[in-house]
Amino acid sequence: MMPEPDRPAIRQDAILDAAFMAFSSYGYRRTTMDDIAQGVGISRSALYLHFRNKEDILRSMSKRFFDEAAINVAAEFAVSGRPVAETLAAAFIAYDGKFMDAFMNTPHGAEILEAGHKVSADLVAAGEARIHGLLVDWLDALPLPEVLGSADALAATILAALKGLKHSAKSPQGYRASQAQLAQMLALALGR
Repeated sequence: MMPEPDRPAIRQDAILDAAFMAFSSYGYRRTTMDDIAQGVGISRSALYLHFRNKEDILRSMSKRFFDEAAINVAAEFAVSGRPVAETLAAAFIAYDGKFMDAFMNTPHGAEILEAGHKVSADLVAAGEARIHGLLVDWLDALPLPEVLGSADALAATILAALKGLKHSAKSPQGYRASQAQLAQMLALALGR
């Protein structure tokens, strides 16, 4: 017999998806709890059974993002026999996945990211630390040229470069092309 799905978790995921759509359409500040409730097809009072306010929703979105990112990045690093540049490019996409594309395709993306960092700074720091740890573990398994420094320092540099690419990209396609270029450069530096 199959276990019954966790209905509150399914409902919360639907709420987070509807919130993301509302934030993308109206911006974080202009989105109301009514907008989110309507997007998921529930009453505002039912929405409050799951989340206290928009900040609570945004924090939950941040947590879900980093949980998914960690799982996806770990899966990419676990693929064996793939060239380093391909592994890095796949891991970069796994890190920010569909969300970065969606943020870049809405005029409210910068506002959503800013609000997310403001209300979820602790979750962002913890999530980034998880990704950093996964990258360090993967780099530790490679023979690193001494000139590149420690795996920890190299991972920090790679993640800083990715942040820079996010802020300077003009389009999702440009961002992905820059990620692929960074992966190629790193593969060359690693001698792979």
